[in-house]
Amino acid sequence: MKFLDIGRITGLHGVRGKVKVAAFSGDPEGVLAAKALRLTGGRGTAPGAVGKYEVVTAQRAGGCAVFALKGIDTIEAAEPLVKAVVSVRYDELPSLPEDEFYWIDAVGCRVVDEAGAPLGEVVAGEPGAAYDYLVVRRPGGEEGFLPVVEAFVRKVDTAARRVVASPPEGW
Repeated sequence: MKFLDIGRITGLHGVRGKVKVAAFSGDPEGVLAAKALRLTGGRGTAPGAVGKYEVVTAQRAGGCAVFALKGIDTIEAAEPLVKAVVSVRYDELPSLPEDEFYWIDAVGCRVVDEAGAPLGEVVAGEPGAAYDYLVVRRPGGEEGFLPVVEAFVRKVDTAARRVVASPPEGW
């Protein structure tokens, strides 16, 4: 079963143990349909500890997703979960428009320039203040950060495992 890290618990909401999740994408809308959350870490848990929780309710509030989780119904029960990384099952993610993709789908894709010359392989995605980046391991082994904007990322074909790019000068 494949999971995708979608955010982090940033705090509590109300007095009944609801948790606020800040989505890594900046938009919590897509995660509100999740039926279950996998939480890793948290300030009251052992590093790397994983817990799975059924979602009772989900709503948007103040730019975050707010979840009520089965078995977590007090502030005391929710407090140790703060700072946990939140993951959802990949197959529960909403489908995206044709011109969008999930980072996890780009990882492992070959990156080529517009003439087809190899530039490297996508190894990760990273959020940025103005735009996101694809982390590309270049043929020499070093990593480059390719801004995910139309000027630099021309086409992403996850089915063909290929990204066509025109990297910025000095990349």
